[in-house]
Amino acid sequence: MNSFELSGFRSRQERISGQLKALAEVARGLAVESLALELDNTRREMLKDTFRFVVVGEFTRGKSTVINALLRDRVLPSAVEPTTAVLTKVAGGGSKSFKLLHRNGRQDQEITFEQFCDLVAPLLPRRNDRDQCQRYEQRLKDLRDLSMVEMCCSAPICNEGVEIIDTPGTNDLDPLREQITYDYIPRADAILFVLSARTPFTKSESDFLVNRVLKSDVARIFFLLNFSDTLSKDDLETVRHKCLNDLSNVVKQPRLFPVSARTALRFRLRATKNSVSPDEEGGFQELEAALSTFLQSDRACAKLSRPIHRGLRYCDELLSGPLSFAKSSVGLEIPELQKRIDELAPKIQRLQQRRDTTISSLRLRLGNKRSEMAVLLRRGLYDIANSALAAVDSYEGPLQAEEIGRHIEGIVAPIQSQLHSSFKSTTTAAFSLEFSNAGKELADIEAGFGTVFHANFDALMTRHGVSVSSTEVGTGSMLLQLGGAGIGLLFVPLFFPLAIFAGWIGGALASFLFESKARQEQLGKIRLSMDERYRGTIPGAVSQFEQAWDTAVQEALKELADAFERRCVEARSALVSALDKLTSATQSATELRNELGRTEKRLLDVKQQLMSEGLFE
Repeated sequence: MNSFELSGFRSRQERISGQLKALAEVARGLAVESLALELDNTRREMLKDTFRFVVVGEFTRGKSTVINALLRDRVLPSAVEPTTAVLTKVAGGGSKSFKLLHRNGRQDQEITFEQFCDLVAPLLPRRNDRDQCQRYEQRLKDLRDLSMVEMCCSAPICNEGVEIIDTPGTNDLDPLREQITYDYIPRADAILFVLSARTPFTKSESDFLVNRVLKSDVARIFFLLNFSDTLSKDDLETVRHKCLNDLSNVVKQPRLFPVSARTALRFRLRATKNSVSPDEEGGFQELEAALSTFLQSDRACAKLSRPIHRGLRYCDELLSGPLSFAKSSVGLEIPELQKRIDELAPKIQRLQQRRDTTISSLRLRLGNKRSEMAVLLRRGLYDIANSALAAVDSYEGPLQAEEIGRHIEGIVAPIQSQLHSSFKSTTTAAFSLEFSNAGKELADIEAGFGTVFHANFDALMTRHGVSVSSTEVGTGSMLLQLGGAGIGLLFVPLFFPLAIFAGWIGGALASFLFESKARQEQLGKIRLSMDERYRGTIPGAVSQFEQAWDTAVQEALKELADAFERRCVEARSALVSALDKLTSATQSATELRNELGRTEKRLLDVKQQLMSEGLFE
């Protein structure tokens, strides 16, 4: 029995796809191929969009077995050592396959399932076997060069459009690998936080939840209390109640699912079609039903919002541009229409020049803002580095990696969280301010476009009894809306990685053998390692931000320029198409008006359907 399905979401997705397809057909009928292609791309992007589950938890919590139970197949090896864990992305895609993605520039590499298991779960070497030890050390080096493993399979949950990210333990000792884990958290549609019924919700898990997961604005977290089958019914209820109380101190209305991944996997591997009880499924029926409901209600709105709004915007664009122009040309004399088309070109060219000047000025101002933001970021990262070093200097506890790491994390994490929050809001505000400053000029330019149209065609429209309602002309704010929407989308995931440098703590502590050296020497080496980990990476972090900023600026300004250019092309294409129809004389003016009336009705029908879909949000 498959308790996870997204039929409601898929049905809605298909309806919206049909509406966008109809809109593209109308655009092609009005000779606006560029907009039709945009709609085709929007449909493709929507249909291939996936939901992303990120599975987090400390080592020994059974994360891999949880994922195997969700996949209904034993595809991930369990009992992996912390030193050999690697981030794995599991997605649908037919037959089972594995690909290694390297972080040192090496080409991606296809491997077999056996090679994958051997890579992440190698046999530990015998201490007195030098060759085995060398091979094992080389294996660890190879793992450190990996960013992740991509796996494709035909599991039912993946065929429903779900991508599962299996992360290393949150107490991972590799700092770069842990950073990749934190990068994925804010991009998750749902977090599956795996706890253990044997040691429920420890202090380190609480710290990770508060300082890392909750700070990333993840919409919904599902807590799994694994190994529930190892407790009696009464003991499990006691543990569940205590765990819920502890979670309630940091999460509003937490959802906790007692599960046994091992039990669920065992029964699902039997491949029986007979219905089984929730106990036999190890609690996974309830978990999967809750995930299905959540995705189809809460997350479906976020997934479908953009294609709905884009479709509505293009409806208005066709109504106010090509269709309006085509209606106004019906019944005109051919020489007069040709003359007006010829006169339109230089006027549009002058508007395009004004647009280019405005966008160039905006690009320059945004470049200056990038420099200001980079200074703020660099200063904030050095404050974090100084705090980490001060935390080492002030440490007076036992020389144990876990204790030192917890001490540094307690001091540094709040500062990182504050930097993340303040820097994101400051940067987004700077972007919005610059676009607002440019908004009046952009609106004037678009208004000028409408003025050019009316100056050329109003008199002719009136003479021939053709009217254009006030709703058929743009409001002048489209370009600004485009830019603002683009910036908002681009900057949602951009700044989170700037707040995750605590991942280096474990890596810095892992290489020290505390029992054999003097305390000050040990702390001195830790301090040196902290200094290298924090300060040494600041230039790269700032450079990464600057590159991301430049990319965001380039894409947003390109969308602004393309939107205006498309309006110009649409106008000319519509008029040329009208001229062609008049020249060919295959239809009378009355027939053309009727045809355009039907087109208008179809557009309004599609708009109404898209608006109805938007009511689900």
